[in-house]
Amino acid sequence: MKKVFSFILILTLLLGGCAEPTPPAPIYEEAPAATEKGITVAGSPLSGVYSDGVTEYLRLQEFAEALGGSVEITPQEQTFTATLTLGDATHSFAEGKRYDGEQWYQPKETLMPLLEGYHSFEDTEKKHTYYTAYPMADNVAEGIDVPILMYHAVSDNCWGIRQLFVSPKSLEEQLQYLQENGYTTVTFEDFDRLGEIEKPVMLTFDDGYSDNYTELFPILQKYNAKATIFLIYNKLDELPYYLTREQVKEMNASGLVSFQSHTMSHPNLDTLNEEQLQYELGQSKLELTRLLGKEVFAVAYPSGKWSEQSLQVTQAHYQFGLLSRGGTYESGDHPAKVSRYYVRRSTTLNEFIDMID
Repeated sequence: MKKVFSFILILTLLLGGCAEPTPPAPIYEEAPAATEKGITVAGSPLSGVYSDGVTEYLRLQEFAEALGGSVEITPQEQTFTATLTLGDATHSFAEGKRYDGEQWYQPKETLMPLLEGYHSFEDTEKKHTYYTAYPMADNVAEGIDVPILMYHAVSDNCWGIRQLFVSPKSLEEQLQYLQENGYTTVTFEDFDRLGEIEKPVMLTFDDGYSDNYTELFPILQKYNAKATIFLIYNKLDELPYYLTREQVKEMNASGLVSFQSHTMSHPNLDTLNEEQLQYELGQSKLELTRLLGKEVFAVAYPSGKWSEQSLQVTQAHYQFGLLSRGGTYESGDHPAKVSRYYVRRSTTLNEFIDMID
């Protein structure tokens, strides 16, 4: 009998030693209630904004993960201390009192200072706020040459204007040349650090053709190269010629592709009135921001057409506006008149080299 008792005692101790630590009980104030407001931080949608009727809160773990950080909670008798780590920096919050047994909540106002350098974009219709990091046009270092190359389709199936279809073989030769000769492909998101990049070059693709996923994307992955695709919003999911929303989301998540606006329906902007311009430029920014989960801040003018009025509307919504011609862009030039080189199907490798050297 003693042996049986001893065995049970030992087994109990062993199991007790291996058991998971008991999580803290929801002994603090009740969790705040969900509101109608939504929030997306750094491209990551959070579960929402919460409120107790006085203060707005965010779920702390969600917020940390959206910024690529982590959070450590130290429960105390009537409150908790949270240590949030972002890279090499740590931030401590000692005033937390919200825990519902699963989620820790932190006042929104105490977290917002951690988003320094992020810009807020309000979707008033859906009561949603997007916080996105991108460079302001007037903060970009001046005097740096950035060859910006304009492509369209990447395919040997030339179902439209032949010169718009650069062959996959030619594109791969061009990217191989860039890689072997010390060039760094950049997007507008990199423009705040142009001074740190010795030989920047920018690859842009207008319209958002489906071959940008089937042909271009694998080549970008092979060479770890970045590109910017300007989407015509009303053409999305128009198969078989244009990208689908799911393809856009996958490419966006890769970190290799920056999606920006090519208006709602690809009109010549120099023919539009104020109301039409607001729709083509403003609505496309809103719709693409909703799709991508981050604010769109550059637009390429369809067919390179623009007017003084369209430039004004562009600058009300975007940091950068792109032409279709003009040669090498020099940082500090007019941000709504960013020039590019047109790469055609007939462009040879030597002609390509002349554009970027």
